[in-house]
Amino acid sequence: MTQTVLMPYVDRLAYFGLWFRQLWAESLGKDGKGTTPIRAMGTVDQHSQLQLYLAGPRDKLFTLVTLDAAGSGGTVSAAFAEQPALGYLAGRTMGDLLDAEQRATAASLVRQGRPTRILHLARLDEASLGALLMHFMLETIIAADLLGVDAFDQPAVEEGKVLARQYLGEMTR
Repeated sequence: MTQTVLMPYVDRLAYFGLWFRQLWAESLGKDGKGTTPIRAMGTVDQHSQLQLYLAGPRDKLFTLVTLDAAGSGGTVSAAFAEQPALGYLAGRTMGDLLDAEQRATAASLVRQGRPTRILHLARLDEASLGALLMHFMLETIIAADLLGVDAFDQPAVEEGKVLARQYLGEMTR
């Protein structure tokens, strides 16, 4: 696998995905090693990226973060659900739709033989977010050890910082 996709189905984890991408890339991308982290947001990126994930190169590991959502949120308008093509939405909540979408994505990935893991949260609170952060920090440290790289340095990033300071120093005011 050359890429790892983190796809939370929890809007409040949007910034968590950005944090993971930075942590994974900066910690493991050394000495020609590492895997490229991809941050995706279900259901937002589900339609645009799932085609590639299911029928594209088999070079990705998928991590879906799901949350109990069924029964929550507003109910679909009865008038909207009366349309023949949308009858399956009758009486459903937005949480029901999210629950079905996250389960369908996971099932599709698994059925296509894509390496997929699902981290399911009963709720998103301080404790579960802390556990997620710790999980990915420890996983990154273990992956670095397995790859034989130092997870705690950033030589390539450092060069860019040095050059930026140099270029700022050379500018005229």
